[in-house]
Amino acid sequence: MSTDQVRTRVASGALLGASAGGVAAFRGIPYAAPPVGPLRWRPPAPPAAWDGDRPALQPGPAPVQPQPPRNSIMWHTNFADSRALVMSEDCLYLNVWSPDPGGGGLPVLVFLQGGGNRFGHGGQEIHDGASMARRGVVVVTLTLRVGALGYLAHPELAAEDEHGASGNYGPLDVLAALRWVRENIAAFGGDPDRVTLAGNSAGAAIVNHLMAAPAARGLFRAALGQSSAGIHRGEGAMATQEEAQQEGVRALGPLGAVPLEQLRRLPPVSLLLDAHLGVVLDGRLLTTDTTEVFEAGHQAAVPLLVGWNSDEGALYTPAGAADALRERVTSGPHARVLAPHYPVGPAEIAASARAFTSETRFGGPVWRWARTHVDTSGAPTWVYRFDHAPPLPPDLDLAPPPDGGTGYGVFHTAELPYTGDNLDCRRWPWTEADRELARVTADTWARFVTDLDPNGGALPAWPGFDTTPEARALVLGTRLRVEPVPRVAALEALATLPRPL
Repeated sequence: MSTDQVRTRVASGALLGASAGGVAAFRGIPYAAPPVGPLRWRPPAPPAAWDGDRPALQPGPAPVQPQPPRNSIMWHTNFADSRALVMSEDCLYLNVWSPDPGGGGLPVLVFLQGGGNRFGHGGQEIHDGASMARRGVVVVTLTLRVGALGYLAHPELAAEDEHGASGNYGPLDVLAALRWVRENIAAFGGDPDRVTLAGNSAGAAIVNHLMAAPAARGLFRAALGQSSAGIHRGEGAMATQEEAQQEGVRALGPLGAVPLEQLRRLPPVSLLLDAHLGVVLDGRLLTTDTTEVFEAGHQAAVPLLVGWNSDEGALYTPAGAADALRERVTSGPHARVLAPHYPVGPAEIAASARAFTSETRFGGPVWRWARTHVDTSGAPTWVYRFDHAPPLPPDLDLAPPPDGGTGYGVFHTAELPYTGDNLDCRRWPWTEADRELARVTADTWARFVTDLDPNGGALPAWPGFDTTPEARALVLGTRLRVEPVPRVAALEALATLPRPL
C-alpha cells in the first residue's frame, strides 16, 4: 500500500501526516503541554505553538505505567503490539484518522481506551482508527495520565488549588482533548458539532462521568460505553475529596510524608504505586456523585449506546470466589435476594461465581447506566451484549483463569478487535465468521456516530431500550438477534441491594 504525505494546520501549527488506503493519519499531536515538573498533578495546560511543519507520523509515548503479565489474556489482546512500547510522563498526545481531511462536516468519534486507570494509551494497535475512518468517520484516540500521575488526590494538592480540588487529572486530560477537538477537528474534515465520545472499560466509565460534568456539556452530542460504568458501581459511592486525599496519602506509602515540592521532583517510575486510584469527587470536574447526577436527570441528555460481554467475570473471578458466593447466598444478609439467581450446587457454583462477578462489576452497572439515563432524560438509548469468543491460538502462552476454570469465553475486552474492525492487529486464526462480525459491529458503531441511531445494514430491527423488564438488547454473535436483556431478573435483584455488597 503506497503512502503519500498530507498536510494540515491546527491552532498550534502545521502538521505533516501520511495517507494510505484512502485514509489520512496524523499521529502524536500535542493537545496539552507536557504535564511534567511544576505541571505534574495540575490540570492540563494548553500546548505550545511550533514553527514549520511538525511530523505527525508516530504516536506519542504511553504514560509511565506497569504492564499486565505477558501470559495474560489482557496483554495478548490489548498490548501485544508490533511497535516497541515507549513511555514518558510527557504523554498528552492524540491521533487522528480522516477519510477526507480536505473536506468538512464529517462525524467524529473520540475513543478512550481502558486499562483500569493504570494501563493503556491512545497508540495501541487495537485502537487504530483507519478501518472506522473508511466508514466516513473522523477518529480520534488520545493518551491521558494514568495511575498516581493521573488520579492522586492529596491534601497539599488541594491546598494549592483555587477550588480546593485534587485528583481526576486523567479525566481532565480528556476534557482538554475534547476542547482541542472542538477547536481543531475541522482541519481534518470533522464537524465539531457531530462528536461522539466513546470508551471501553475505564474509558467507558470516564464517558459516563463526563456526561455528568458541567464542564463537558456541549463538547459531544452522543456517548458510547463498552463494558463499564461510573454509576451504581460495585465498589459503592464515589470517594469524597477528604476520603480521596486520605487514600492518596495511604497509597503513597513511605512517600506519604514527603512534601509535595519533592514529590514533583521524583522520577515518574517512583510513583508506580501498588494501588487502584480512580475517579473521585475532585471539587473541579465533579462535585456531585455521578449516580446522583443521573438519578436527578442532570446529565447530558444525549443518545447513548452501551453494552457488555457475555463472560466479563472470567478475568476477574478470584480463587475462592465460589466459597465466598456460597456463604453469600446461604447465610449472608442478602441471601434471600441472591439465592434464586446464583445457584450454588456442585455443578452450578463455578458459573454462578463468574456471573456474580460479571454482573456486579460490569453488566449490572452498565444496564443501570442505560436504565437511569432513559428514565431521567428520555434520551434514545440502545443496549447490546457481545456474545462471540475470539479464536485464541492454541499455542498462545496463556495463564489459566484466576478461578481455575476452563477457558475465558467472551472475556472483558474481547469485543475490541471487532468494534474497530481491527482483527489483523493480532495474528489469531480468524474465520470468515469473525470477519463478518467485525464488519457488522464496526458498521453499527459507525452508524450510531453518523446518524445517532445504530439501526440498519445487516442488523435485525433493534428497538430503543426502555425501563420495563421486557427491554430488549442486540446480541452481537455468530447469529445476530434481538432479545430481552439476558438475566434481567438477576440485574433487577442486584439493583435492590446496597453497594458495596
